[in-house]
Amino acid sequence: MNVPFRKIVFHHFLILILILSASFVSAQQQVTSEEAQEWADKTLAGLSLEKKIAQIICTDISGKYIAEDNPPFVRWIQLARDVSVGSFVLYGGTPRDVAHLLNRLQKEAELPILMTVDFEGGPGQQVSGASEFPANMAFAAVGSEDLMYKAAKVMATEGRAMGFHLTYTPVVDISVRPDNPSESVRSFGGDLALLGRLVRAYVRGYKEMGMLTTAKHFPGRGDIVPFPEYSGFSYNNKPAETVQTEEFRAFKHAIDAGVTYVMSEHIAIPSVTDGSELPASVEKKLITDWLRDKLDFKGIITTDDLWYDHVIQRFGPVEVAIKAIEAGHDIILKPKDPEETITGIAAAVRTGRISEARIDQSVRKLLYQKALLGLHKNRFVDEDRVNELVGTTAHLAVVQEVADRSLTLLKNEDVLPVPDKRLSNIVNICVQKNDIDSSPTELNRKLAISFPGIQNFILQPNINPAIYDTIRTAVTDADLVIFSLFVQRTRAVDAAPFRADDLALLNEIIASHPHSVIAMSYGNPHLIRKIGDVSAFVVGYGEGSWFGNQLVYFESFIKLLKNEIKPQGKLPVKVSDRYPIGHGLFY
Repeated sequence: MNVPFRKIVFHHFLILILILSASFVSAQQQVTSEEAQEWADKTLAGLSLEKKIAQIICTDISGKYIAEDNPPFVRWIQLARDVSVGSFVLYGGTPRDVAHLLNRLQKEAELPILMTVDFEGGPGQQVSGASEFPANMAFAAVGSEDLMYKAAKVMATEGRAMGFHLTYTPVVDISVRPDNPSESVRSFGGDLALLGRLVRAYVRGYKEMGMLTTAKHFPGRGDIVPFPEYSGFSYNNKPAETVQTEEFRAFKHAIDAGVTYVMSEHIAIPSVTDGSELPASVEKKLITDWLRDKLDFKGIITTDDLWYDHVIQRFGPVEVAIKAIEAGHDIILKPKDPEETITGIAAAVRTGRISEARIDQSVRKLLYQKALLGLHKNRFVDEDRVNELVGTTAHLAVVQEVADRSLTLLKNEDVLPVPDKRLSNIVNICVQKNDIDSSPTELNRKLAISFPGIQNFILQPNINPAIYDTIRTAVTDADLVIFSLFVQRTRAVDAAPFRADDLALLNEIIASHPHSVIAMSYGNPHLIRKIGDVSAFVVGYGEGSWFGNQLVYFESFIKLLKNEIKPQGKLPVKVSDRYPIGHGLFY
């Protein structure tokens, strides 16, 4: 089969998958806002105080296989059936197991449950076998609203097929300071206009496929520093004017795009709160005065996790939830003990500290969204259709497209494109920051298949120093040397934390092999600042787990070496004056 014909066949296959996805969404219940509001008001009127409060609680579950007599599973059933928690947030599992579990919990509940999840890297970040995408910064490097929209539709299609209704994404934390890339590739970067366009496409794609979205982490944790007085907490030390034109502008873009939720974070901003050192999770000046009133957000505000030790130690496991409601939150995410929290909030209502009308306001919003999604008519998913819609070939092709198009070439001195004759004598040196990281081994396996005879080495913590001389000998006659860099930033400490011995070896090889070294960074563009003389530097935007699909970039880099693709990305963040936002070389 010739290449053009294969492309035509695949194009039609992709269209077929999108038609299936569209039919899946159209099969969901269509509900008018009037009908949704009527159901919400009627349902709210029939709830006791405790059941109302239970609705604004969201607690966690695991999607991994679990027997029905296992204590955690028994607990989840009790929370769904007897306590009537309004939402669950799921971590882990496989598509069919997840769909089955969510259906089971929905079956036990009197009211439909809003099933939530964190799809920062797409569904595959949480659910094994679903489509896992590169991080936000990859989409910013491509700069295409159409690609963002297409990817968002894929993510939402897979999410709804498994029984999810809300994702705690997109991250709209900015990255503007090269010396403090706090959120790394989770951020869309530092171009706020581009962020706004991509977030709008993201929200539109999810909404069309029937999923709700969340902007996080308000008031912004892309440029924060540790709070000396409060262990575990961070704050933003910028002037008020800068906060408003950077962090708050990013959230305003998300609000204007139509996100349903905004998630707060345990972050203080003294400059906009009259010097307050309270984090947004309990600070009314940030949640009500700024987010609700000045930024005009009318949707649902959720806390971030409230069970963190440092949060509990400072505010108390129940008191922090009460304070969060007083600050203006609607949803209490992952309290230490859901039932104790419900009891504590109910006591605060009965003593007059919180009005029942205030609770009603939040519950009504949540019930309205449930009805608008049609969950009051059908809360279940067809488990037999999961395999048709999750992790499909067409969806994985979109994942690969994002990686291929986002590869960004920061520097190139007569190395790329690589002549075929140089590909038969390669030395690859992986630099691995963390002790436990399987990615370098997997990359080496793929490189060995694509380039027989390649010599692969891994520099990792506490390695035998003898390997440095072994590598020096290996690179002596190499036609091409590759630095495969798995070196993530250390938040608020070092944007490019190479170990000293590793860095010395890399720069030694750079000096001895002009026009022969390619550095490929899997997630961290700032590394070029410490190996600035390297002949060529390429970056992809995936670091694994919460920081996007990393493995997909292995294929992209191999294709780049074979001249099957060319770099197309533009840098979404400022690395230095030499490498500003928008920098990217092409050939």
